[in-house]
Amino acid sequence: MEIWDLFLVFLKIGWLTLGGGYVMVPLFMEEIVKKRNWMEEEEFMKTLTLAQLFPGPIAFNLAVAVGYRLKRTKGAILCGLAVVLPSFISILMIAMFFLSIEKTRIIQGIFYGLRPAIAAAMVLAIYELFKKRKWTLVRLFSFFLLSFGLIILKINPVYVILLSLGVIILWVFCRH
Repeated sequence: MEIWDLFLVFLKIGWLTLGGGYVMVPLFMEEIVKKRNWMEEEEFMKTLTLAQLFPGPIAFNLAVAVGYRLKRTKGAILCGLAVVLPSFISILMIAMFFLSIEKTRIIQGIFYGLRPAIAAAMVLAIYELFKKRKWTLVRLFSFFLLSFGLIILKINPVYVILLSLGVIILWVFCRH
């Protein structure tokens, strides 16, 4: 197996499953284990388990892990690049095309029509989070007070997140 064969296989998988995620895993298995016999199924499953331990997109992590198993550092770099390259090129082309039509009436209408759907999806996600929490009156009041304060005072949420992370870090260090 040549390193460029590895690159081309991952490039092909990247093209076939734009934005893939877990959809890519069976294709990886098909190409690497069944068609090309580059890995045994058990070794592939161990590599998949390892890839799932790291944060980030599973397809990228798996490509890097498989590339490293098969061709060490060069394989990891080339496989990671190969699986990401098709999505990157596609998004770049869409962005270039979109810039030329973003101000047209049709596109503006589409985005205007999508707003309620996006708002509904956000409300549904928040509702699901609320269902899973044990809310007391104090927690609920402080949540709405914080939200109201962010909107009225026009505070960037990043500052609240950074402040919260700082408080959590202090709490962890002071507690131990």
